[in-house]
Amino acid sequence: MTISAEVNCVETANRTRRVLFVGRPGAGTELTRWVALRQWASDRGIESITECEGDVVCAIATEDVLDGLCSPSDAMAMQLARARGVPCVGVRDAHVLEDAI
Repeated sequence: MTISAEVNCVETANRTRRVLFVGRPGAGTELTRWVALRQWASDRGIESITECEGDVVCAIATEDVLDGLCSPSDAMAMQLARARGVPCVGVRDAHVLEDAI
């Protein structure tokens, strides 16, 4: 998956950019990366959210969510994000976002 900053990075003076985080990361590398991604977003003034609302730049999901092993609310958040055309990536692949956003 290629993520283009031109397409996915929406910046306006009146809107807050948001990254949707979906799922509950497992211990180990996934949790470490999850925490680092949330901090990365915060450091750039990007709001971390858990429900698909407002201007969402992208969705970052745990591997379980991407595999369909998740709660109904997590599944709904992903379904809404995809229906809105929000790029969705896993925690492991989210490094591509760091240059795009």
